[in-house]
Amino acid sequence: MLTTPHAVTGAILGALLPTPLAIPTSIASHYVLDSVPHWQETLAPYMPTRKTYIRIPIDIALAVGLTFLIAHWHPVYQGRIWWSAFAANAPDLDSFLAVAPHFKRGLLKVYWDWHCSIQRETSRWYGVLTQLAVIGIALYVSAVA
Repeated sequence: MLTTPHAVTGAILGALLPTPLAIPTSIASHYVLDSVPHWQETLAPYMPTRKTYIRIPIDIALAVGLTFLIAHWHPVYQGRIWWSAFAANAPDLDSFLAVAPHFKRGLLKVYWDWHCSIQRETSRWYGVLTQLAVIGIALYVSAVA
């Protein structure tokens, strides 16, 4: 799943859950969302392409902007919202292993293989809809909470 759905899910969890639960729940949400069919421009073996380098800054800007919006709606929990949004994306830091495969050893390789195995990526259009639905639901819940 792209960065934005993970970020807004983490952000809303940060707005709704107490501190001891917000971060681990945000991390767990990452794996749940990865198991939902979703679009991605790069499929296994996850080697970045020109499209990747176009998508990443747009995706990050949207994630930051929507997290900022959620934090604005819930100013008392701003710090927790930002940390939760980051935590929800932290499991994808293993993406650096795609461009630095020499680090893919031992437990990092076991984690990488497992994380790849739970992905339900597709290049089909309906994969965009699932991500838009996640973003829309998170923004709705945040707006009414």
